[in-house]
Amino acid sequence: MGGKGSKHDRVIDPLTFDENDCIDKLMSYKEIISLEELLHRWNSYLTHNMNSHIKQLFATNKPCRQRVVHVYRCLSTCEMYHESYLKIMSIVLAKSNIERYTIDLLETINLCLKDTDEYAYWIRIGAKAHTIHQLSSLLSKNGLTGDIAAWLRGNTLLGLLHRALVTTLYSVPRKLDLLPAISVNQKYIQSFKTILDLGWIMFLKHSLPADCQENWRLLFSSSSHGESFQSLSAAIIDQGSTILIIKDNSGNVFGGYASQSWLLKPKFYGDSNCFVFSLYPNLNICVSSGHNDNFMYMNSGQYTLPNGIGMGGQFGYWGLWIDSEYGIGKSSVSCSTFNDYSMLSANKDFKIDSLEIWCVKEKPKLDDEEEERKLPSDRDDWDMNLLEMAGRTKYSDGLRDEDEVK
Repeated sequence: MGGKGSKHDRVIDPLTFDENDCIDKLMSYKEIISLEELLHRWNSYLTHNMNSHIKQLFATNKPCRQRVVHVYRCLSTCEMYHESYLKIMSIVLAKSNIERYTIDLLETINLCLKDTDEYAYWIRIGAKAHTIHQLSSLLSKNGLTGDIAAWLRGNTLLGLLHRALVTTLYSVPRKLDLLPAISVNQKYIQSFKTILDLGWIMFLKHSLPADCQENWRLLFSSSSHGESFQSLSAAIIDQGSTILIIKDNSGNVFGGYASQSWLLKPKFYGDSNCFVFSLYPNLNICVSSGHNDNFMYMNSGQYTLPNGIGMGGQFGYWGLWIDSEYGIGKSSVSCSTFNDYSMLSANKDFKIDSLEIWCVKEKPKLDDEEEERKLPSDRDDWDMNLLEMAGRTKYSDGLRDEDEVK
């Protein structure tokens, strides 16, 4: 039994000191505890419906310590317990409608998040929790008609939600990893109100590369920085990876992730990590199709080239476009740059109701030697770009190749 390579031979990582300590306290240092006692302790985190699901998880009214540990291991998605996670969740979901369960889980997660700094900061800048049903519909979509185990394997966000749930219930000191930490300049903290909802934030965070998920810094908000393309450009240029979020005057909410820094250039640039997305009325991510490399475009003050910020498509037929005449934009019916694309805005030509841009990964800082190696011509171009954005001058050399500009 259990020959070489068998899953039965796998060594399960022992619980950490913190995990053992938390479980001891949860059990009141007893070997058996009443499930009702646990549910009473967790009352502030669990909705009424979630209580029933928790009972299915434990499958007994008097769980022993071994069972309490097993539930923790399963829901914290320990690699060695992956199959156990699938098994225990299949039992729970067999007793409940999948969409109803995901709604109950998200409502409970909202209660779990209330003790975190990240939640407090997002609420402070106006984030709401109105999109739970929208996110639950997306999470449960593939599980309604398919194999539950296959759905669970492919649903990593659901796994993160379960880990956040069990971490909170067991009081294990671990970051929940559902909301990014944020930084907003104190100058704008009172005036800035985010477009984003907590459900959208979790959706976007999970869709970004891992190194873009932890810390977001507000670069620009139309409500705080003013409705000006010059202010917008100056705020975002050469800052690192960003996400921009737009709400149009019909209520659609959408945007794009730019994997590289925004720079003034006469042509498209960027890479296949870029994507555009819709948040309302539908949740959708449109990743690179591989058909072209027209991911990012930014220009200003040119007479022969489009002036504005674009993602995808081609000149005049943009996947997403913010015009330098601030307040207007475009989103084409189709865009070959991205898969699963449909028009993001309510109308092809739209007016911007509000706009915000976050830096999700800071541009690496150059050391002194690297700064010294920068060519004088690069500095000249940089100075001219800044002057142009400030509306003080224009340059006519917009058609030259600027790939060397840092």
